[in-house]
Amino acid sequence: MKPLSYWQFLQVGREQWIVYRNPLARIYIYLWGPLGVHTRIRNTRVINAIRRLSLPAEARILDAGCGHGYATFWLARHYPKYRIWAIDADPNLISEGKKIASRLGLGNIEFVLADIQSLKLEKIAIFDLIFSIDLLEHIEDDISLLYAWRQALNPQGYLVLHLPRRHQEHWRFFPAFKSHTTPDHVRDEYTADEICERLSQAKFRVENLCYGFSRWGEMAFELNNLFWRYRWLRILTALLTHPLCIWLAYMDTRYDYVDGNSLLVVARPIEEGTGAEL
Repeated sequence: MKPLSYWQFLQVGREQWIVYRNPLARIYIYLWGPLGVHTRIRNTRVINAIRRLSLPAEARILDAGCGHGYATFWLARHYPKYRIWAIDADPNLISEGKKIASRLGLGNIEFVLADIQSLKLEKIAIFDLIFSIDLLEHIEDDISLLYAWRQALNPQGYLVLHLPRRHQEHWRFFPAFKSHTTPDHVRDEYTADEICERLSQAKFRVENLCYGFSRWGEMAFELNNLFWRYRWLRILTALLTHPLCIWLAYMDTRYDYVDGNSLLVVARPIEEGTGAEL
């Protein structure tokens, strides 16, 4: 299946206008979507990967660590027979998600406030798809969480992960970004070999691994966050560069790459006990 068109890409995250109070921000987001393009890049890459999967017409889906739920809202609107559980530990994000779903009449999403590490997922459902976007790097015992997801997956189901690549392997355009890191990551992100090894330990086999945030996406990210240390200056430059950043971001989502600053992984369960692949 073809990746999202430019017009479809512009719609990703657009529903966030509903939860903004500032009228100018509401109008801007309604027309152009959220200002931060990097979130749209990674959510769109996951959406494109999911659209290529052979899912049941009434698939049961888990968005693990849903955040603002860009991908969840897109899937719920375009596949109304899907049933999606969106889980996050941030009460504000869950509250906003419920407000947006109610406003849009999306009864096929259930937002759940919970710690994904302690929740017994199999008591909610056995899922046909679990996807997670930039979550595992925040989890100390990532292998245990991956195994819990394995236990909650249909044997014919899929796991889709988007992950930041290890920041020591990143390449940057602007010198100011050479020191850019995310302080709440519990590890130095992942290399391709490391995530494949962790998935193997959790009884998954990797069906596809590719990279995102190519030079298109990295340039979009850096221009969009050019003065990342200074909030108001960053917002001003993000507004000025937004038309260009949106186009660069879209170009990044059109292809899978053999190199880049993020990892996109599609995996499936392995039958336990025999090592046989399903």
